[in-house]
Amino acid sequence: MAASMLLAACGGSDDGGGDGDTTVVTVWDRAGAEADVRAPFFEEWNETEGADLGIEVEYVPQAIDRYEELINQGFQTGRAPDIFHGPSSQIGAYVAAGWVAPLDGLIAEETLASAEQFLPDTSELVWGGQPYAIPTTTFSNRLMINRAVFEEAGLDPDDPPQTFSEVEEASQQIAENSGGEVYGTALPIAWVGFRDWFVDLHVMASNPDLTQNGLFNIATGEFESQQYQEVMEHYRTLLEEGWAFPGASTMDISGAVSAFAEGEVGMLMGSSGTTSAVHALNADIDLAAGPIPVADGTELVRSPMNAGFPYSISSTAEDQEAAATVLEVIAGTEMQSALAEGGVPPASQDAWEVAVEANPLLEEFTINETDEQWPKKPGGVIPVEGATATEAIEQILLEPSTDIATELDALQQRYQEAWDRGIEQELFDPEEFMR
Repeated sequence: MAASMLLAACGGSDDGGGDGDTTVVTVWDRAGAEADVRAPFFEEWNETEGADLGIEVEYVPQAIDRYEELINQGFQTGRAPDIFHGPSSQIGAYVAAGWVAPLDGLIAEETLASAEQFLPDTSELVWGGQPYAIPTTTFSNRLMINRAVFEEAGLDPDDPPQTFSEVEEASQQIAENSGGEVYGTALPIAWVGFRDWFVDLHVMASNPDLTQNGLFNIATGEFESQQYQEVMEHYRTLLEEGWAFPGASTMDISGAVSAFAEGEVGMLMGSSGTTSAVHALNADIDLAAGPIPVADGTELVRSPMNAGFPYSISSTAEDQEAAATVLEVIAGTEMQSALAEGGVPPASQDAWEVAVEANPLLEEFTINETDEQWPKKPGGVIPVEGATATEAIEQILLEPSTDIATELDALQQRYQEAWDRGIEQELFDPEEFMR
């Protein structure tokens, strides 16, 4: 399927367009709420501003789970798009491969300036001091609460649990009150983003110097994978006690969102982007939200967030100027307003009120002083031998006989050795990942 989509979706930067005067700029995106907004936007843009500029956008949402593999295939076969949405965690790899162009001097200064707060040197989108992608949405993270479920169980949705033990107590009360028909939460372990959004965030929230994927400390240059211990024990408790929705080993994020929206679970870790999926289900849900729960005995010091859906210009784009024009549109105020009107959380806080009006669930995710853009992580670029952090976490949760401390010690050693080996072999600049 990926190969057929690749052949169907790719196009050159220059196309006759019938009269020889039209430049076709191909844009790849991941299918979803954002694409549902961008597709009609570009249909209209092609007929108006695009026609005046002699540019036609071929906008191609990709309805495929392994979207990153499709991007890799595109570049490896010489059939890459001109512009593409690249997951933040992969931008460093694309830079190293020479697949993306630096944006300084390529797109308008005011466009970059509009995203300046999300583009510090520690950002996953900035390498060697150069931005290689520009974000278009804002994904703040909270513990989502289904008010009806909480109230039915005798819990106060305006006093949400803030520690692991409080989450467990609330989950037990929900399950027991419902006679096992409703669960405390859902753990979509089969989802590709489970480690990033359901595991790492809990640890990072109480540790200001840790990154995702193995828990690298950007102040010391050391991996601290052992700090996964408390969240692993917490999730094991929820699974073993039957307080988490059944089928976690095969559940993806869509299943978890559906269970939450339908009142089958009372709590779900979610981003402002998750509210778009809940909103799209047309569920009659009264949503509350609390801070990211942290381990007992620790305090929340930040709410790691991601200025997401970044877009890059391919280094292989034949007409870089035309591609830059389209990228400026993707990151521009009109597109930000369109996203907001579609209930998608925009990067622009000026458009946030419009987004809340379209999707009232977003009100609980308004950016505050604890929301902090997470830093780039070396765990995604170093050559780790053996099980990755994602694989180790899955094993710990799905194989209860696994000793948590032993597995995490081994994980920390693998990642630290890979980091040290990468520095020795000059595979990357370690300063890119340090505060």
